Amino acid sequence: MEFLDKCLALMKEKGADEGEVSLTHFQKEEMELKAGEIGLLRSRDEYYLTLKAIVDKRKASIQINKIDDDSIVEAVTELMRNAENSQADEANEVSDQVQEREFSDFKDNYDPELMYKRLDSFREKVGADYPDLVLEGALLEYQNKYNYYRNTKGVKLSSNYDKYLFYTTFFGRRGEATSSMHGTAISLENLEGELYELASLPSIMRETVEHLDARVIDEKKFRGDILITPDSLDSFLYSILSHLGNSMLIAGTSYFRGKLNEKVLDEKLTLRTEPVSEYLPVKNYYGGDGIINRNDYIFEKGVLKNYLLDLYGSKKTGLERGPSTGSNLVVEAGDKSLPEMIGSIERGIILGRFSGGHPATNGDFSGVAKNSFYIEDGEIKYPIKETMISGNLFELFQNIVGISRARVNFGFNLFPYIHAREIVVSSR
Repeated sequence: MEFLDKCLALMKEKGADEGEVSLTHFQKEEMELKAGEIGLLRSRDEYYLTLKAIVDKRKASIQINKIDDDSIVEAVTELMRNAENSQADEANEVSDQVQEREFSDFKDNYDPELMYKRLDSFREKVGADYPDLVLEGALLEYQNKYNYYRNTKGVKLSSNYDKYLFYTTFFGRRGEATSSMHGTAISLENLEGELYELASLPSIMRETVEHLDARVIDEKKFRGDILITPDSLDSFLYSILSHLGNSMLIAGTSYFRGKLNEKVLDEKLTLRTEPVSEYLPVKNYYGGDGIINRNDYIFEKGVLKNYLLDLYGSKKTGLERGPSTGSNLVVEAGDKSLPEMIGSIERGIILGRFSGGHPATNGDFSGVAKNSFYIEDGEIKYPIKETMISGNLFELFQNIVGISRARVNFGFNLFPYIHAREIVVSSR
């Protein structure tokens, strides 16, 4: 793309030793459901230009959302000033894996009439089946995404794929009673199926209404099991994966430092990163460092197989650059049915959503269990409120009891239910 080459030439002209530039261009067609009405189709073009320069091993980056000549000149001027004032680091360099590659998964599935039909059907279905559910909003968006990357060492990469995105939020209301907000975001390849059947939507809409009758757990504090739902699993997994990335490995605070190819989590857990997955419509063909991603294991039967470092993290630590930096997570299915998993829990909770800060470096965490249920003697007793949970992240995933056969596909992650022990449950 000639435009990116001009950006690199300008950086070199201004004194950059090395540089890289990436451009993301979104073509979006949006249809929104709000206050019970479907709005007109909106078309949008969005540009995100990222410039990075290295001067005497000092690096800076800047991102702008304009691509006119004046904006680029202004951004490069600021970029060079920032680079000259930054700290030198020998690990700063751009990729020298010289190659030209074009990736495409463009299917041309845009259908505005079907978008309206699916959104209208969703509105009618929710209104008929869940009269106590209030739709805060819903957005259906078609996205055609272009990515381009160039650097001063001759790497030239580009990709193009299209997908649909569906976002919705809702809460329960009956008279003066309301339940907490819930919702989901889903990426999908096409609109062949109804929106209300996607991912975990049927269950979380039903459960949101059930939480109008939520109550405080009778026992104020106990140790028990946790059944982590696909909707709440990402908060735990991304906290674990933060120990495999640049920041904590460089700082030396990672729990997994020096443990490559060692069993560090329960053998029931196999987790892959699949940036070009056949199951997921979202694609991440290459990283911001200009290196092509690949599908690979992160944990295989509890054994740590890869760190998730980018080029800088690899140079800084002396470790191999990861297969990705942690995109498109796929947890291998287990052999348990959901009723079987619930039936095996003597006392514990089903965690629908977790609201809490990032765990401590040692893995200790605490937070509020939202949209959750109390289990006793293998039965779901009632929805709960005002409930805190705490435990240790690593111990939790070293004590997995079972993983479900069924998985939920969010389009960017593919997750099952995970039954683990133990956590501390506290109520007011």
